[in-house]
Amino acid sequence: MVPAVLLVVLCILPSMAHAGCLSSPKAPEWARVCRDEDNSLHEVGTTWRTEHCMDCTCSASGLRCCDILPTSISVSDDCIEVYDKANCRRYAVKKNDQSTECEIRAASGK
Repeated sequence: MVPAVLLVVLCILPSMAHAGCLSSPKAPEWARVCRDEDNSLHEVGTTWRTEHCMDCTCSASGLRCCDILPTSISVSDDCIEVYDKANCRRYAVKKNDQSTECEIRAASGK
């Protein structure tokens, strides 16, 4: 039974990776772990951040992961978007001076 439940979770996670939050089906009562999109096991009651900048929680109800970053930002024409995966940060800098950050006009998709 465990492989079937894990297969369902692994099939659902990739298709919902940019949907804001995703949840796995409720695990069997005897299950004490959740398997995340990186195929890592986590004990019930734990939380963690994935390499894809998602905050996840493993509970008796199953696995729940949510994006912590907006999927897009709006900046002025003289700026470019920067995605800092190591620090889970999305920001903008001037095209001609990348040491100067720009104001983000709008963000969507979190």
